[in-house]
Amino acid sequence: MPWWGWMALGAALLGAEIAIATDFWLATVGAAAMTMGLALTLVEAPRAWIQWILFAALAVLFNAVVRRRIRSKPPGLDPELIGESGIALAAIEPGAQGPVELRGSTWQARNVGGEALAARAPVRVTAVRGIVLEVTR
Repeated sequence: MPWWGWMALGAALLGAEIAIATDFWLATVGAAAMTMGLALTLVEAPRAWIQWILFAALAVLFNAVVRRRIRSKPPGLDPELIGESGIALAAIEPGAQGPVELRGSTWQARNVGGEALAARAPVRVTAVRGIVLEVTR
């Protein structure tokens, strides 16, 4: 494949990533295709099967390195919520989850304290696990 073919394939894959949002899978494969295109502008193009093997190796390498760095931080809430005060909207038993109002929004929270929280009881955020707040009295 000529260098411009690899560049077109890479651009199409990057555009598809924007339209479909495949969690950076298509972006890393598109970057590998564009890297192949750039490399072929510098060196004479090898046989097609060698190009495809190099492309596959680049795609695997980019997925292993780039996606790991991009996705290294687990999704969740900022730690700035730790220490914030809120109000339990329903009774929450120890270890159970329930709704909590915090900063004018309703959040899912787990009672990590040793006693049950009554409805309308004040709570304090002690940790954030993904999108669930851990709260105590």
